[in-house]
Amino acid sequence: MMDLFNSMVLGTTGLPSLGDLRGWVVNEGGNAVAIILVGFAVFYLVRQSWGKLIGFLAVAALVFFTVGNPEGVMNSLQNIWSSVTGA
Repeated sequence: MMDLFNSMVLGTTGLPSLGDLRGWVVNEGGNAVAIILVGFAVFYLVRQSWGKLIGFLAVAALVFFTVGNPEGVMNSLQNIWSSVTGA
C-alpha cells in the first residue's frame, strides 16, 4: 500500500533531489537572457533607433549563442584565432 502511495505522490523516480539543479539554473538563466534581449530589441524597435537596433541584434545574437552553447562558441573562436595567428 505504501509503495502505491509513493509512486502516486512522488512519481516513479523516487524522492526528489537537487541533482540537476545546475542544469535547471543554466536553462532558466538562458531563458531569462533571451527574454531580456527580446525586450531590448522591442524597445529599440518602438523608438525607431535603427542603428542601435542593428548593432544590438548583432551583439544579442552572439550573446544568445554563447549562452546556449558556450563550448561550441569557444571552439569556434579558438579555431578562428588559430587560423589568424597560424598557431
